[in-house]
Amino acid sequence: MPSEPRSTFRLRLEDAVALSFFLINLLMRLIFQGLERRNLSPADVLIIVPAVVLLLGKELVHYFLAGDGAEPGSHRGPLEFVRPYWVIIRDWFPFLVILLMYYSLWGDATHLLVNRDRDAELIALDQKLFGCQASLALQRFISKPLTDWMSFAYFFHILNIPIVALFIYTRRSKHQFREMMSGVLVVCFFGLLGYVMVPAVGPMYTLRDQYTVPLYQSLEVFNRQMEFMDFARIRRDVFPSMHVGISFLVWLYAWRNSRPLAWVLAPLILSLGISTVYLRYHYLVDVVAGLLLALACFFLANWLFGRYGEIDLPLPLPETWVSRYPWLSVVRAPSKLTKKAEERL
Repeated sequence: MPSEPRSTFRLRLEDAVALSFFLINLLMRLIFQGLERRNLSPADVLIIVPAVVLLLGKELVHYFLAGDGAEPGSHRGPLEFVRPYWVIIRDWFPFLVILLMYYSLWGDATHLLVNRDRDAELIALDQKLFGCQASLALQRFISKPLTDWMSFAYFFHILNIPIVALFIYTRRSKHQFREMMSGVLVVCFFGLLGYVMVPAVGPMYTLRDQYTVPLYQSLEVFNRQMEFMDFARIRRDVFPSMHVGISFLVWLYAWRNSRPLAWVLAPLILSLGISTVYLRYHYLVDVVAGLLLALACFFLANWLFGRYGEIDLPLPLPETWVSRYPWLSVVRAPSKLTKKAEERL
C-alpha cells in the first residue's frame, strides 16, 4: 500500500511555548467559567484566538511563501526579494507574542483559578522573611532626584530587552539570538501563570494608608510616564515580579554574550529591581521570586532550546496538493541547529 504523502511543519520552541500558554489560558476560561455557569464571551478570547492564528499563520506563510520548502535554486520571483525582510519579521515576532501573552490576562482573567487576591499572604510572608514591609522601610530615603532615577530605571525595563536582543542579533549568531528569545518566552510563561495562581494588586493599594511620604518627582515627564505605566498594566501583576524576572534573565544573556555590555547594564538592572519596591509596585518577596524564576528559566530554556529548538511535525497532504506542488511532499531534513544540538548532547 503506497504511503500517504507527507511534509514537515516546523514549529520553533518560542512559538511552542507561546501556543502552550494561550491554549492553557483558553482551557482555564472554558473550565472555570463553565463551573461558574458563565458563557464564554467574544471579549474573553479577543486576544487568545488572534494570537494563536498569528502564530500558526506566521509559520504557514514562512513555509509556503518564504521558500522554506522549495527546491534549492528554484526561481520564486518577487518572493526572493521579500524573503530577507520576512526572516527579520519572523525572528523578532516574539516581541509581539510577549505583549499578547501579557494582555490576554486583561480584566478578571487573573481570577479564573483563584477568585480572591493574595496580598494578605504576601504581606505576611514579607513580614516573616524580612521582618518589615520593604516599601514602608524605604520611605526614609525618598527624595525627588531618587524618585526620578527610580522612575527611569523602572521604565528601562521596556528598553532592556530590545537593547540586548539587538546586540546579539547584529553581533552574535542567530542561534544565540533565538536562545535568548526562547528564554524570555519561558520566563513569561511561568511568570504569567504566577499571576493566575497568586493574584495580587500590590502594596501601592493594600498599604496606601500607611505611606506617610509621597513619591513626588521633580520632572513632570516622569509623572506622565508613571501614569502611562499604571494605565497599561493589567490589574494583578505582582507575584512574581516580571520586571525583575525578565530584566535579570536578559542580563544573564548579556553576560553570556558580552561582558562589557553586561557591566554597562548592571547598575540599571540593579536600580530597576530596587525601583519595583521603592515605587510601591511590589512586595520584596515578589522581587526574590522574580530573581529565582529568572535563574531557573535561564537554565531550563537553554536546555529546552538545545534539545527542542525546532520541533518537526509531520503533516499528511492531499494527493491533489502533491500533484500540483511536488515540492510539498519533500520531508525537510533536520535544521543545522538541531544537528548541532544533537552533537552537543
